[in-house]
Order: sequence, then structure tokens, then C-alpha cells
Amino acid sequence: MSTANPAAAGQAGGWRFGVGGFRVHVPWNALIGIAVIALLWFPEFTSARTTLGQAAMAVVFGVLLMLSVLLHELAHALIARSYGYRVDGITLWAMGGFTTYRTPRDHGPGREAVIAGAGPAATLAVAAVSWAAANAAGPGVAQDLLVALTSANLLVGVFNLLPGSPLDGGAIVKSAVWAVTGSQRRGQVVAGWSGRILAVVVMAAPFGLAVAIGSQPSFPLVAVGLVLGLLLWTGASASLRTADAGERLRSIPARSIARPMAVLPETATVADALALAQPENFVVIVGGARTMTGVLSPAAAQAVPPPKRASIPALSACATIDQPPAVAADADALEVLEACQAAGSRFVLLMDHSDAPVGLIDTDAVFVTEGP
Repeated sequence: MSTANPAAAGQAGGWRFGVGGFRVHVPWNALIGIAVIALLWFPEFTSARTTLGQAAMAVVFGVLLMLSVLLHELAHALIARSYGYRVDGITLWAMGGFTTYRTPRDHGPGREAVIAGAGPAATLAVAAVSWAAANAAGPGVAQDLLVALTSANLLVGVFNLLPGSPLDGGAIVKSAVWAVTGSQRRGQVVAGWSGRILAVVVMAAPFGLAVAIGSQPSFPLVAVGLVLGLLLWTGASASLRTADAGERLRSIPARSIARPMAVLPETATVADALALAQPENFVVIVGGARTMTGVLSPAAAQAVPPPKRASIPALSACATIDQPPAVAADADALEVLEACQAAGSRFVLLMDHSDAPVGLIDTDAVFVTEGP
């Protein structure tokens, strides 16, 4: 699975390492995934002479399948990087994995489809290689592992191509609708609703299978269908919420969330800054090359004792920043959000048609998610 322009995700705990220049995070819940895989595939390894040997084969298979998932995600990451996109990292977790990357303004449906399709293509390639290796190997442990790896990767590859978010097939559906209609949001909405329908089908499938063959529903199949269906429903719903949020942001002019700037040199003191500070503006410190070096924190400035304000540099009460990214005066709030994500910057400058700064946007203050 690939995710463009993600929201910040909690990544505390687990194992971190690098592969091919990409950061990989494996939360501890990935061990649950290996355990579940081992349990589900345990009956397939009857060639082992003992129950302990059968369990060991199942665990080895679980690890190999997680490595296959890593190859799937690396395929997404490599294609995204080949387009010049910044890849934030790869996460492997209990039920699969995802790759996060940042898209520039020239990102389009064709590139999105290629990035999405690279993962299932890699997974199906692993299935093909495993199948060839299984045929070359003689009967025994190695062949059993390779046969299991073939069937599992074939199942994962085909499943990922199903047409609904958050699967890679959903990203391909989104790209197709986007290409035809010219609306990225419409593509995301169609893929999201397709994902919800797919979730219901996956949850109902074990019961439909039982009716078709005239037997009682299999508890393991029902459990797997329920888990997969809930994951699909959750991912599809998140995609729909993102589409709605994007539409709302497009309706908000960047000017309406920007505030004017009062500019001071780096030699300014806290007293100088407080003299210019108003609720409706930002006090900005600029360097010799007219580049921004700090934005005043009024609370920090007010905390300086009055007798010391005329001698303490204003920069000591500022959020230190590099030169922030800029958007045009007629931009919308979505463009502001994309600019701050692409640059990893809290602040975004608003520029007029002569490239003169006319305002500053604090994205931490503007883009706030409340909840649980």
C-alpha cells in the first residue's frame, strides 16, 4: 500500500533500520502478524517430522512473508523516488505495510497509478520466483516453504489489486476516475466507496461460501473476513474523510488564514518586538539577506522580566525557522497545506504578484484536528 501526503502517524516503539536509502519502521505489533500468519499456515507444513518442526516452519514462513511485504513496499518507494518524490519511510505492521511519500504539484493520475501498481507487481513477481524455485527443489522442507510462499504472495498480490481504498487497486481506481474526470477528489470518493463495498463483501464472503457448499461457516474464515473487512472499511472511510477535507480546504482562500507581518532586524530586542506585537499580526525577525530567521512567540516575550526586555535579543523569544515556502496570494488553504508538507515547514509565506510577501500563515494554528 502506498500513501501520498500522509498526516503525521504515530511511530513510537519497534525496530528501525534502513534499506536502499529508505527508513523502515517495524512496530512490535508486526510480531502479532507473524504469529497470526504462522497459525493460519501451520497445517500446510505436515512434512515436518514433529509438531515443533512444523511450528518452526510456520514461523519461518511468517518471517519470509513479512520480507515479501517489505519488497512490495520497496517497489512503491523506488518508483516514487524515481519521480523525484520525497519518500518519508516504510512501515511494516501486523496486517501488512504502507509507504508514505510527498507529491509535488505536477503529480498526476498516471504517476499515482504506476506507484500503486508497482507493489502488487513486485508481490506477483515474488510468487513467480518462488513457484520456479519450488519446482526446482526436491520434495521436503524447502519445497513446502516455497509452495506456501508462492500461494501466499499470489493471494496478497491479487487481494491488493481489488478495486477499493485503501488497497493499491483502490489507488488505481482513483487514478482512472481522476484521469477521466479531471477531479482527484472524485477519484478518491469513488475509490473510497468501492472500498466500503469491498469491505462488506469480504466480511460476508465466508457466510456465502458456507451456503454455497452447504456447510457451517468456518470460524477461522469468519474471523479473518471480519478483521480484513474492518480494516478495509476503516481505510476507505479515512479516504472519504480526506477527500471531504480537501474539498473544504479548496474553498478557503489563503488570504483569509494569513496574518500581516511586522519586520524587525536580528539586532532587535524583546522590547522592540513587544512594541510591534498585536493579536492580528506576526512579528518576524529577518537576517542580513532579508531572510526570515524567527517568528516571535508573544508568550515567550511576555515571560521576559520587564527590566531585561531592552537588553535581551528578540530572537531568544522566537520560534527559529529557515526561510519558509511561499504560495501565491490567490492560493487556497489546500495549497498552503501541501506547501508546508512538502517543505516540512510550520510557516508559509503569502506572496503578491510581484513576489513581495504580504502575509504569513502559521499552519500549526490553522490546521488543527480535534478529536478523539
